[in-house]
Amino acid sequence: MNKQQSTLVIVLVLVGLIAGAKIFLAPKKVPVNLQTSRAKGNPEARVKIVEFVDFQCPACAFGIKFLKTFFDQHPNDIYLQVKYFPLTNMHHHAMISALYSECAARQGKFWALDDLMIPQQGQWAQLISPDPVFQSMAQQAGMDMGQLNTCLASDDARRVINDEKSLGQSLGISSTPTYFVNNKMVVGVKSLSDELNTYFPTGK
Repeated sequence: MNKQQSTLVIVLVLVGLIAGAKIFLAPKKVPVNLQTSRAKGNPEARVKIVEFVDFQCPACAFGIKFLKTFFDQHPNDIYLQVKYFPLTNMHHHAMISALYSECAARQGKFWALDDLMIPQQGQWAQLISPDPVFQSMAQQAGMDMGQLNTCLASDDARRVINDEKSLGQSLGISSTPTYFVNNKMVVGVKSLSDELNTYFPTGK
């Protein structure tokens, strides 16, 4: 190989490395589903939030309460969507709570169950089996219990949850709660609050 050919090879390698770096460093976009019962708010809102949660995660419970209050203050300016990221290696009831939530979503009762499940997290998280408590909550939320139990026994709801966790992992998520605010990843409630303050300055 002569000097000219060597130079050409080096240039091509550098071009390839630069192109690869751009792809790797490019911000990854989180798909926002405008047709899901796990979302609420104005689909045309200037701020779109995708929230990856583990329902047994105490920090997630705090984040859910924070977002509920914030959403109530800005109902037309936010579009919020929830995705699953159960940390099954840390929380024994992470998957079952996600399953009940997904089955509730399929009956249009996701938010109704969420409003019951999250405030009582400290109680059901300590149980050997939270099923009796979740069954009672599902009844309070007005769910069809036959449909619920069929959903819980199926593989499809579990597949959806695992697929969303895999999506989160591909986006670099390793802990919860993790949010994407207009596609910008922020981890933890304090970071979320700081990010939202850039859109909604305190007092405005």
